[in-house]
Amino acid sequence: MNKFILSIISGLLLAFSWVETGFFPLVFFAFVPLLILEKDLSFSTKNSSLLIFGYSFLSFFLFNIITTYWIWHASIFGAFAAFTINAILMSLVMVLFHKVKYVLGNKKGYLFLIFLWISMEYLHLNWELAWPWLTLGNVFASCPNLVQWYEYTGVLGGSLWVLVINVLLY
Repeated sequence: MNKFILSIISGLLLAFSWVETGFFPLVFFAFVPLLILEKDLSFSTKNSSLLIFGYSFLSFFLFNIITTYWIWHASIFGAFAAFTINAILMSLVMVLFHKVKYVLGNKKGYLFLIFLWISMEYLHLNWELAWPWLTLGNVFASCPNLVQWYEYTGVLGGSLWVLVINVLLY
């Protein structure tokens, strides 16, 4: 399948699973196109890290624009900065996952993806540029009955759930 299409599909699945207008079960499939894309690029080119960054940036930039478009009304520069910084952070996770998977193999690579994504979200919740809106665990905000266990794990437990299901479905 076309890598550009896989990138767009992943971004749209993430965006259309989000709280206000979305259907949250889509989030359980949203990373699968990116994981397919990463695997395809692993075998096809020497510049795979740069391509993975580019395609995942497209996915995450689209996700950021669709879900947080409203920032544009407050500040055009702020919106562009938020969209770009978030997409870069998320894309860097995919590139680091790709590199670790290449060195350590599939099993450890996918475990590292989950660890690294949750670490990025934790950082993103606790630094000066905190942006909790797009933490994956927040996708369940419209159905709190499903995540009563957040009392013990916090929202990052939901992120863990989403990522594990995506990896298992892949």
